[in-house]
Amino acid sequence: MSARDYFVYTDGSCRASAGEARPGGWGYVVKPPKGEAIEGYGSSPDTYAKTMEYQAVAEGLAALPVGATACVYSDNQSLVESLAKKLRDWTASGFVNVDPLVVASVKRVAATIAEGRLVVRFQWVRAHNGNPGNERADALAAQGAREAKADLDDATKRSR
Repeated sequence: MSARDYFVYTDGSCRASAGEARPGGWGYVVKPPKGEAIEGYGSSPDTYAKTMEYQAVAEGLAALPVGATACVYSDNQSLVESLAKKLRDWTASGFVNVDPLVVASVKRVAATIAEGRLVVRFQWVRAHNGNPGNERADALAAQGAREAKADLDDATKRSR
């Protein structure tokens, strides 16, 4: 990696609840070669942690400019290994054998890389180990999950 590379930190979160809904969130932090970091997060009222993890990667890559070179950091080792080793094969096979819970995000990752002419490397980073980018992405994902849970709680109160 060079001084011109973007660093993309991603994370997903899912808050298990006693009911059927599993509110979740995703977050990313893009550190450009120069200038301020770009952050984003979002939520889903009923999801899975791995779905949010992959969506965070898709959203983070979508924030990059055309032609960027980037390293995507995630604390989800399975996600990193899958995207680093299988993305090309998944794309070539039309995304057969991709987990249905993450296939939409995997397709977005592949399309964003191709359409944006991005050069991307995926790297695992240990969770909750003091890495500022990872800690911030975790906080953003948790914020998304809290907002999704609050929205569900509000909807439940209104329906009573």
